[in-house]
Amino acid sequence: MFNLKKKEFFIGITVYLISLGVLIFPSISLAKWEQTASFFVDSGYDLHGRNQIESQLLKTTNKFYFYADKQWYQAFDKKTELDSKLYNLATNFEYKTYPILTNLLGSEDNPGIDNDPRIIIVLKPLKDRFGGYIRIIDSYSKSVVEYSNEGQIIYLNSNLILKSSQEILDYQLAHEFTHLITLHQKPGAETWFYELISEFAGQIIGTDINSITQQRAQSLLYSTDINLIKWENADKDYGKVYLFALYLREQFGNQFFGEVLKYPSKNGLVSFVEVFKKHQANFEQVYLDWLVANIVNDCFLGKQYCYQGTSLKNYSILAHSYYLPIQSRSSLSVTDSIKSWEAKWQKITGGSGIIKLKFTIPENTPIEKIPYIIEDIDGKKTIGFIDFSAANIQEIYIEEMGTKNKAVYFIPFVGSFGKQGKTYYYSWEVTNVESSDNQEKQIIESLLRQIDELKRQVVMLQTQLAMQKTYQSGLSCSIFSQDLYYGMTSSDEVKCLQQFLANLENDIYPEKLVTGYFGPLTQAAVQRYQKFKGIITTGYFGPLTRSVANQSL
Repeated sequence: MFNLKKKEFFIGITVYLISLGVLIFPSISLAKWEQTASFFVDSGYDLHGRNQIESQLLKTTNKFYFYADKQWYQAFDKKTELDSKLYNLATNFEYKTYPILTNLLGSEDNPGIDNDPRIIIVLKPLKDRFGGYIRIIDSYSKSVVEYSNEGQIIYLNSNLILKSSQEILDYQLAHEFTHLITLHQKPGAETWFYELISEFAGQIIGTDINSITQQRAQSLLYSTDINLIKWENADKDYGKVYLFALYLREQFGNQFFGEVLKYPSKNGLVSFVEVFKKHQANFEQVYLDWLVANIVNDCFLGKQYCYQGTSLKNYSILAHSYYLPIQSRSSLSVTDSIKSWEAKWQKITGGSGIIKLKFTIPENTPIEKIPYIIEDIDGKKTIGFIDFSAANIQEIYIEEMGTKNKAVYFIPFVGSFGKQGKTYYYSWEVTNVESSDNQEKQIIESLLRQIDELKRQVVMLQTQLAMQKTYQSGLSCSIFSQDLYYGMTSSDEVKCLQQFLANLENDIYPEKLVTGYFGPLTQAAVQRYQKFKGIITTGYFGPLTRSVANQSL
């Protein structure tokens, strides 16, 4: 064996077993692969804590050598039933699983031994929570399948072969085999990435895996926080990558995963980000939509906010719950921490009448927006987003708590702008607001201020976009330096003005003519722009109007 630091990949939860297409070659030479063989194993997974086992060859197929732990096999009393299981697994793999996975994701690393490309499957007792694993070596940050003089090895839990259904076994084999593909296609990627692709692979091989879907969902049900890239080999880690892979399949299709795996980057996160760009999507926004979907799971709110399969029809994460007493002026405040690619599902119940939820995001905490969900007493949910791009302190008001509405959810999330390993902080406070005319007036004023700020941001973005398009049109426009007025002709600056107005909202200059002639259409457009900006509508593009336009630019 290689004398290098070893790292193991395995599947946990309820264990599944695997096998492969069983077309026997009676004429094959077993000079290299004897009827008995010794294999190194990992004592952390082995049921008896061993680091080496003696095994015997059970079956040879087009794709595999099936070996079994000799100690286990000699005591095993259902050998005929085992042989049938291996035959079915091998046949399903060769004629269904293998072509599906390799056509979509690419080939496995297949160096073979003595020009024999078969993969070794070793059946041996593993600890209860492990279904199987492959062995890989980390060397100079490059991961490769550990084949050495033993070939490629997949270890499977022999105690679960006869206990598991055919669908479970096919799924498990697809999962483990996909590790061989991903390690060949993208060596050195992150563990969460390898496991996500393998969980996706198990979903697409055409077997009924509703039981696996429900099991994975159950393992994430009580996880009130989640970190996409952190991997602790816990049940909830497999749950998160399984459900996220399922969500991405429903939103973007199977081919999307092939694009990600084949993208020329060793980093799995970078591969996702760049492939999403090709699909005119933002990875962080897609991930945030998925986080919301795990709370609302309602396709009527948008296909991005639900699971489309029937097995997760009524699924919803159980968020960490805080209770606000119903007494007047009761309040609750929380300061919490969060790391890069971490999100938290949080929930407020209680309160009476109008409640105010105030968020404070420190300057160095890269939270740009927080989705929030209001749930009424009938279970219907509505979605909103709190934007922190203009100010790091924001407030929202929720009315009719305790009568019409019963809960408010929110999901703080730090994405790629966070530094790996750094801890960030945020705080929030929720307060019962007295229901009086004065309080209601304050709420209305606060909401109107937020609306005005949003309008200001919209105007700024529209103006920036207008000038960007003006530049792209080929005109040499920077700022407006002279007054422009009705009757001017053959002026490049008039053309710049017309292009600028044309790129604003459609109702500003719907004709969008760029002629260099300041005629009645241009004059009307200037008047609309002046009205839009709160300037006297003269139609004359003079110092005041020029100043406003140039400030926007």
